[in-house]
Amino acid sequence: MNNLAPKIHLENLIKIYGHKPRIALKLFREGKSRDDILELTNQVVSIANISLKINPGELFVVMGLSGSGKSTLVRCINRLIKPTSGHIYIDGEDIAHVNEPRMRELRLKKISMVFQQFGLFPHKTVVENVEYGLKVQGIDKVKRRHKAIEALEKVGLEQWTDYFPSSLSGGMQQRVGLARALATDAEILLMDEPFSALDPLIRREMQEELLHLQKELHKTIIFISHDIYEAFKIGDRIAVMKEGKIVQIGTPKMIMTQPANDYIRAFLQDIYNARDIIK
Repeated sequence: MNNLAPKIHLENLIKIYGHKPRIALKLFREGKSRDDILELTNQVVSIANISLKINPGELFVVMGLSGSGKSTLVRCINRLIKPTSGHIYIDGEDIAHVNEPRMRELRLKKISMVFQQFGLFPHKTVVENVEYGLKVQGIDKVKRRHKAIEALEKVGLEQWTDYFPSSLSGGMQQRVGLARALATDAEILLMDEPFSALDPLIRREMQEELLHLQKELHKTIIFISHDIYEAFKIGDRIAVMKEGKIVQIGTPKMIMTQPANDYIRAFLQDIYNARDIIK
């Protein structure tokens, strides 16, 4: 995997929120801290010069506390949020600077997103929800229905095609959201804390389901989480964020055995404590 060209390559990515981001950007490049920039300009540095590479077929987890910038990062990758500066290469194409028609095409065909709050249309049936992206692409009704049912079969919901989302449990609704992302055959899945609203048992089931699907489909997945247990369970590699920066990137084993600093060790403390309780 490491010998392949990266599927996604972020280079010096910066996102600043506020009405005068260019002023804040200049201060950032002069070495001012995030807090200094907020005090001087009332602008928030959400992503602070991030560079990283994600391999084809990798399940890459970005984790951090609330406000660390992880959700902004994933939304920059499909340009739901436009970065202030930097580059986002997908298969070598810098999508940070493509026009909106090209970006819409990429969202329809190459990049799918699964949100925390399901995002299902309540007035459409399960199968109509799953085939929605295909309908937008202009795919004919017979073909898109076939692909939607195939996607529902992958997540074990083929018997629920004609039901409405209100008939489904939270876990089942999230499976519909996952099926909708899979139906487009997108190479990249962006998942923004998709399981965090679910009950713990259902959440574990969805984690297992994702791992099972990944073994079969080999998608490139960026998965956002604030839960270290979830990150360690599903991630091939993990990036830990703090205040818009990446503190450490590594495999779960590497992070566990070689924590970069006290911040990482604090994240790991819950795992250490759980081991002590079990003993």
